[in-house]
Amino acid sequence: MVVGVMICLSLLLGCAPKYQIVLKDGQKLKADTKPELNKDTGYYHYVDQDGRKVQLKEADVLLIKER
Repeated sequence: MVVGVMICLSLLLGCAPKYQIVLKDGQKLKADTKPELNKDTGYYHYVDQDGRKVQLKEADVLLIKER
């Protein structure tokens, strides 16, 4: 029983967003993967909490922090 509960908790924690992105306009976004900057294009690329691939302009990003 205890092992089953621990497995369920680890699965739930593994699904939690790992990064928070704060934009210059105050908007907060959650990312499951670490945002990586492509210096050639000036865009960050990451996967959001819904599993979608997202691109953000570097100029729009104020802060990226690990959660």
